[in-house]
Amino acid sequence: MTNAAATADVEHVGDVVISVVDPDDTVRGVLADHVRDLDSGVVAYANLAAFTDSTDPSRPGVVIFGPSESPDEVIPQVAGLIAFRPRCDAIMVVYELTADVLQQALRAGVVDVVAVSAEDAELLDAIGRASARVTAREAGRTATVAPGPSASSPGRIISVFCTKGGTGKSVVAINLAVALAKKTIQPVVLVDADLQFGDVALMLQLQPTHTIAEAAQAGDRLDGTLLENLLLRHPPSGLLVLAAPTEPSSADQIGKADITRVLSVLRERCAYIVVDTSANFAEVTLAALEAADDILVMAGLDVMSLKSARVGMQTMRVLGIPFSRVKFVLNRANTRVGLTEADAERALQLKVDAALPSDILVAESVNRGVPVVTSAPRSKFAKSIDSLADSLMTAAPATAQSRQSV
Repeated sequence: MTNAAATADVEHVGDVVISVVDPDDTVRGVLADHVRDLDSGVVAYANLAAFTDSTDPSRPGVVIFGPSESPDEVIPQVAGLIAFRPRCDAIMVVYELTADVLQQALRAGVVDVVAVSAEDAELLDAIGRASARVTAREAGRTATVAPGPSASSPGRIISVFCTKGGTGKSVVAINLAVALAKKTIQPVVLVDADLQFGDVALMLQLQPTHTIAEAAQAGDRLDGTLLENLLLRHPPSGLLVLAAPTEPSSADQIGKADITRVLSVLRERCAYIVVDTSANFAEVTLAALEAADDILVMAGLDVMSLKSARVGMQTMRVLGIPFSRVKFVLNRANTRVGLTEADAERALQLKVDAALPSDILVAESVNRGVPVVTSAPRSKFAKSIDSLADSLMTAAPATAQSRQSV
């Protein structure tokens, strides 16, 4: 099979589609022949673009990346594929298998790496294991995956907002995003829209190789393929992250239209998009609030925090943002400072939708760069975040009309 992409009917192992991606005709044909030894069909593609253009992203499958391109070029492609096609497993074939290549590949989400000089049986075993794993995962999806949007539904945007620093906004956004990522096999992305002071990547121990600034620079050229290459991946949870600019001055080059475009593309590709906003009503923050299906307004049990939250709510009313999208998240709700949850509800004239307890584990998790929902899943804080995530996942998706209403 030497054509760029097979046009015959797709054959597959059970319901698992087997695909081969390699730019070299000969190599691609040899790999395809290996798969045929499993008495199953295979479809071959010259590059990842041909694969993504020709296949259904909701279809489970195994993708074999050939060795003709260097691992440095292939691994980012694989990471992007897995990010937006979580129902696919990827196998890499390399000319030389080193510890460094293996480590990078596994971090990117590759399930197996096979040297081209290895016995044919090793590649066949890797394909068989991957196919069995995908089949088993698909069989258990209904029983094990929490409710979420279907593959054809637009993603749900959740903007986390407050008008006062120090309320734990980023901590909540990160833990909520990780909790959502652990509850669904569909892509979940965290967007750091605090353009000047965002530290989401740092708090997740991620090194930003690309940021939201590059997405903005792409302008109208931005599409799903380009955007997925800008996303970082948090290996422990599978969460995707679009980092804030590493240079605060870059924030001046990013406008409302840029953020709107980014969120629109992500909505088409991801089940949940959590946006960590800045503590002001700048254009970028306004875009995140206007696009949101859910707005988590944060406050703590102190007079200044509650006053700022009330002013923020009044401003949203003036801007025409529907209160039906707002959920009141009270952080450090068990702190004994002379104010109660009831006092907070009276101050904002809103019912508390989520009360998150104060816990020393939160500060420790920030210093360690490990979210509480991962490091201490049985803690009261983690359970509160899980409950918030569950409520957001089971909420009826907002319609386009409700997003545009005022």
